Amino acid sequence: MRSYRQTVRCVPFTRQRLEEEVRLASRAIKGSNPALQVRFLGSYLENAEAGARTILVEHPYVDRHFLEEYSHYYATTLHPPPPKATRLHFFKVSLTSRSFNAQLKCAANGQFEEVCRKLSDAYLGFTVIRPLPDAPIGRTIFRTYSSNGQRRRCYTLPPHPYRVHLCGLRLGICGVPFQQQEQAVGACATSAAWSALAQVMRHDGGRAPTPFAVTEAATRNWVSDRVFPATSGLKNEQILEAIRQFGYSPLFFEPKNQTALFTLAVKCYLQSNIPVILKVTYPDETDAHAITAVGFLEHDGTDVPEMEYQREGWTTLRLKSKGMSRLYVHDDRFGPYARAEWKTDPNTGFIKLKYLPREPGFEEFQQEADVEAAMVPIYPKIRLSAQDLVGFAAELLPFFRQLVGPENRDKLLISLHFCLAGDCLELLYHSEIPPRRLVAFARQANLSRYVGLINFSVSENLVAYVICDSTDMRRDTPAAPPLLAFLPRYNQHLEAIEEYVKRFAWKALVL
Repeated sequence: MRSYRQTVRCVPFTRQRLEEEVRLASRAIKGSNPALQVRFLGSYLENAEAGARTILVEHPYVDRHFLEEYSHYYATTLHPPPPKATRLHFFKVSLTSRSFNAQLKCAANGQFEEVCRKLSDAYLGFTVIRPLPDAPIGRTIFRTYSSNGQRRRCYTLPPHPYRVHLCGLRLGICGVPFQQQEQAVGACATSAAWSALAQVMRHDGGRAPTPFAVTEAATRNWVSDRVFPATSGLKNEQILEAIRQFGYSPLFFEPKNQTALFTLAVKCYLQSNIPVILKVTYPDETDAHAITAVGFLEHDGTDVPEMEYQREGWTTLRLKSKGMSRLYVHDDRFGPYARAEWKTDPNTGFIKLKYLPREPGFEEFQQEADVEAAMVPIYPKIRLSAQDLVGFAAELLPFFRQLVGPENRDKLLISLHFCLAGDCLELLYHSEIPPRRLVAFARQANLSRYVGLINFSVSENLVAYVICDSTDMRRDTPAAPPLLAFLPRYNQHLEAIEEYVKRFAWKALVL
C-alpha cells in the first residue's frame, strides 16, 4: 500500500522565494508571472511592521475549504487537479529545518507549552496554496499590523486566536480570513460574504463556513444564472440570503444623500467586530464589485476632518465623531488588509474608495470607486441598528452640550458600538467611571445579551456612557426608548442626568 508522508522544510523569506514556492505548490508553468494577490502578500509580509524572515512549507495539507470545492466541482472535471494543497507558514524570526527540528525535540522533552508560546509570538500566519495555477491563494489568515503609538487601528478580530496545528505544536493567530476568488465555486461576492461570515460566526462560537457552503446557501432559493461555475457572481439578494441561511439577520443600507450617517454606521459596525460587505463600482466596469471592510485607522484630529452628522431639521447642531483616515479591506482581486482612502466627493456627494498601495506595481488598483451599498451580518437579537444609535445620540446631544458647558460643547464627540454584555462590563472596569458607582452598576445592571454603547467625550476625556437595549427597536415616539443606563464619569453630573431621565419618565439606571 502506498504511504503518504508529510514534508516540512524551512526557507528564508524573500518575495522571490515566496513567488517560487507558490508557483511550485500551484503547479504553475515555470517562468509564468505571479498572480497580483501573491505579489501583494509579499509586499504585506516584507513590510517592517510584519518583518517576515522565514517561510515554513508544509506539504501535503488537507484544507477543508478547498476539499469541498474539489469534491463538488474539480473532482468531476476531465483532468482534475490534486485534492491536497500546500500550506505556507510565516515567522518573523529566522528558522532552519535543523533549528525547527530542535524546537520539536524540546517540545517532546517537556517544554511543549514554552515552545508553543515562543513560536506563537513570532508567528505571522499562513496561506493555503491550492493546486490551481490561475487562483492559487486559498484560505489565508495573517496577523494584522499593530495599533501601537499614534496609529489607532481597529480591526474586526475574533475574541480568541485561530488555533493552528503544525507538527503537533499549537500556534495562535488573530486575523480575518481571506482568499482569492477562483470563479468555479465562488466569485468576488462569495469571497466577501465568506470573510464576513467566518468572522461573526467564530465570534459567536460557531465554525466558519466554506466558500462552497456560502455559494450553495446564496443560490438555494434565488438563481438567475448557472450556480457552478460561478462566473456571474452573486446579486445583492443572494448575499443577503446567504447571511440569512447561516442564522444571521442581514442589514442592507445605502449612502443615498446621507453619506455622514452611512459612514458613521460603517464605523460603528467595524468597532463592534462586525465586518461590512461593501458593493463598489468602478467607472470602466458595468458590474459592481464586492469587498469586505475589516478595519479602519482612526485619525488623530489633524489629518482628516471629524465626521459630522446633521439631523434633518437641525440648523446648528451637529453630531461629531472621529473620522476614518484609512479603511482596511479584504479584496479578493487584490489582497488582505489593503489600505484604502475613504472620503466624500464634495462635487458629487458620493463616497469614494481608493486603494493606497505601499509601493509601485499596483497602479491598476489606484482608481477611485463609488461606494454603492453596505451589507452587514448581524446577530438576530441585535434589533437596534447603527443608525438607531446615531438617532439616540442625536436626541441626547442637546442635553450633553448643556452638561459640558459652553467652553466644551463644540468639542463634544461620540463613539458608537455594539458588544456583549460581559464585554461591556469589562470595558467599564477599564474606564474612568468611579469605582464605587461602577461596582453598584455591576451588581444591579440587568443587560441584554448584546448592548449598544454611546460614548460621549470631550477630546479624549470621557463624559458619560449611555447603554442601550439592543433587543428592542427605536420607535418614532421618545416616550419609552430602550435606554438601560447612564454612567457619567463625574459625580457632579449625576443630579442633572437624574433630573433629565425623570423628566421623560425613563426607566434607565443612573449610577
